[in-house]
Amino acid sequence: MFSDYFTIGLIYIIIGFGTALVLYYVYNKAFIGNFWGVLIVAIIGSFLGAIIDHYFGNIFEALTRVNGGVNIFTSLIVTIIVIYIYHKVSEKK
Repeated sequence: MFSDYFTIGLIYIIIGFGTALVLYYVYNKAFIGNFWGVLIVAIIGSFLGAIIDHYFGNIFEALTRVNGGVNIFTSLIVTIIVIYIYHKVSEKK
């Protein structure tokens, strides 16, 4: 039971980490807190996507599921949206 929850949590952390890497290093966006700020926001966004998937899962049921129960699309989409909002807030003027 613990290993199932641990695996699912680890998948969401990896999604947040990968998204943070791409948006920080590939697109070279400026953020408050540099990479660590982006990483924290990305992981929070990934878990928010998991919560949205939990409550609106029947809508996203047609999407591919990874590891038998993890829908990666909602967490990836919400992670990108949260990082985009964070980027707009932390733009240097």
